[in-house]
Amino acid sequence: MDVQKQKAKLLKNIAFLPGSRDRAGSPVIIFPSPSEPTDQPYEDIVSLIGYLSQIPDEKSKKIGFTIVVDGRKGSTRAVRNVLRACQHALYRQIRLVLVVKPEQFFDQQRINIDLMLEAYEFKTVVIALHKLSKYININQLPESLGGTYSYNHASWIDLRERYEAFLLKASQVLRSMKRRSLGIEPGAVIENGPAKQQFDEISKTGALLLDDLSSPSDAGSLNTSSEDFQVAAQRVETLLKQIKDFQEAPAIEANMAESHAKYETDLKTYEQFIAGVHDLIDWILGAGEKWLLTLHEIGESKDEAKQLCKEHEQLDSKSQEVLLQAKELNDLGKKMTANGHHQSISIERNRDQLHNIVRAFITRVKRQKEIVQQSIQFHHLLAEFSKKTDSLLESLCTEVKANSAASTEKALNALTTHAEEIDKTMDNVRQTGSHFLEQLKITEQNSVGKEVTRDYTAGVVHVRQQLEDVEERRRRCNELLDVRRLKLQQMLQLFTCEQDGEQAVQWIEELHETLLSDYNDLGTTAEDRKQLREDQLKLEETARSTYEYGKQLCQVSLVLRRSLRMEVGPQMAMSQKLEAAWGRLCRSLSQYEAKTNITDAFHSTIREVSDRLEDLCIKVGGNRNDSPISPLSPLSSSLSEYNSDRRKLGGDVRELKHMANILIDQLENNEDARTNRSAGSGGSPNGVAKSPSQDIREQLAKVEEKQRKLEGLWLNGPVSSSKSTNRDDGVTLHLSDVKIRLEQEK
Repeated sequence: MDVQKQKAKLLKNIAFLPGSRDRAGSPVIIFPSPSEPTDQPYEDIVSLIGYLSQIPDEKSKKIGFTIVVDGRKGSTRAVRNVLRACQHALYRQIRLVLVVKPEQFFDQQRINIDLMLEAYEFKTVVIALHKLSKYININQLPESLGGTYSYNHASWIDLRERYEAFLLKASQVLRSMKRRSLGIEPGAVIENGPAKQQFDEISKTGALLLDDLSSPSDAGSLNTSSEDFQVAAQRVETLLKQIKDFQEAPAIEANMAESHAKYETDLKTYEQFIAGVHDLIDWILGAGEKWLLTLHEIGESKDEAKQLCKEHEQLDSKSQEVLLQAKELNDLGKKMTANGHHQSISIERNRDQLHNIVRAFITRVKRQKEIVQQSIQFHHLLAEFSKKTDSLLESLCTEVKANSAASTEKALNALTTHAEEIDKTMDNVRQTGSHFLEQLKITEQNSVGKEVTRDYTAGVVHVRQQLEDVEERRRRCNELLDVRRLKLQQMLQLFTCEQDGEQAVQWIEELHETLLSDYNDLGTTAEDRKQLREDQLKLEETARSTYEYGKQLCQVSLVLRRSLRMEVGPQMAMSQKLEAAWGRLCRSLSQYEAKTNITDAFHSTIREVSDRLEDLCIKVGGNRNDSPISPLSPLSSSLSEYNSDRRKLGGDVRELKHMANILIDQLENNEDARTNRSAGSGGSPNGVAKSPSQDIREQLAKVEEKQRKLEGLWLNGPVSSSKSTNRDDGVTLHLSDVKIRLEQEK
């Protein structure tokens, strides 16, 4: 903590720590409304927050800080900077952030939107000023926020400066006196002189500071009953007690006596050094060299290599003892040289000789141990490779138990993974073996620089033979692996084809259902019927291409099942299912085609009959209105010809009624079936558009109306002869006969 670095920021009143606590016991940091409209630099806010967060005690910090941001007069950007700085400086140490609502409504909305968008790591509450007491007692809020807590920012800064200056000075004095008491730093302790004056001055300063922390001189400016001031007072009191203890402690000797006794005479020390160097060099060049040369095997298995490693560990342990002895001798020679021994040149020469010989010996021991460890690693990889290849061969010798595309793909992925693991292990074996062979071929020198030849011929032959065996084993595995992979790929293709075949059957059945449900209407106009016929042709073309696709899948499935020597029963069943679905669709298409042809014939016929009726009505009506009819007039003979046309039209109308009844029955049956399907699927039939059966009834009603009009014209005209009367009777009998036949047809 350094208040001097933060003084400029503190004087700007960016934030302050009054020492109050909220209802949960959290320290409160307050960001007051800025006196100036300019925003404070983000780095200054972060730095000041970091400084203020160090002041409360650890217990209070564990609870977390409560941040109060007075946003009544501040800008939304300033509030955002404060929140970001709090998250940056305190992170998870914040328990709650209270933002006092701005006075302007739009500023309130901006802050609310900003809080939703930023998603800060701490809980943030936008609150009115009078509701702050819900979280912080009134006696813990400063007067600027409507509370009664006494706080003066300038007094706080002044007291904080004095407190930190006292801590720094007291710590330096105590540290200096401790070093003097231990003899590390020369000088008197405290008995008199500048040291005593310094202690008196620091004690006086601490006493005044302790009084101000307990009851400040400016009454009412600061609340010293807060936990922060109590902790500071305890710290000052502790330091004053330590200073007092040093003042009252007995004086110790200003200068410590020499801490070490003199070494033995230079001659005896030199003789011991030379004897130790010669003994160590003799052992390295004699017994140590012979021991190292006997360890030239690498082992033919992992267990043998581990046993050899134990022997090398014994030699390595001995070499560490040699290294330790050499270090002790080197330190001894260094001390003698530093003390100006008269044999310094001889000592330095022996030190260099010992250092070179020991370093060469240690290096050779480490290299030999590394060779044995490489042998262990190489044989370990060989064993791992053999284990994985045995597992692979065992799995390849068993039958494939996959019965679906998912299980086949799973088996294929497992096989691929197993093969990749073997390839990876194989690469490790190759790399380790190659590096191992290179290490065995390296020439080395003994401790005095003479080349030494080691007989690693047997080891080189063994490693090469193992690598050749590994390559041969991998080749056999690859052959079997390719066969199994091909079989699994064929099985995957088979199951995929059968799934696609089932899908093709399902598509044909869906097209059949679509034909039955969506193509029942025969259209009310020629354009509608033309559009329906085009849609039906597109549906038929789609169904035919789907059927051809399904047949191809069935053929491929049959070939694959025969190739894999699997039962062909499932494939034959799928083919039969495909043919059955296609047959049902073809029959429905034929029925729809016949129904469409009948509908077209009916509409063309009814148009023709309607036109003929209309023409005949015009002719009969015109002739009746021209002049009275006499039996011998030419008009009588023309009416006789019209009567023949009238009778033919009557027969055509009866045929139309018969065709209409057939069509209406079919359409109503289809509409009932469609209504049932819509009700079963949760839909509702469309009751707004006019149905085809209603259209047929309306057209037939129009024809019948025209026929009745014709009959009315024919019967209501002036009749002057018995011939006409007889003819009219014949027409009446004919109409009665038509009516009876219509009732029978119904």
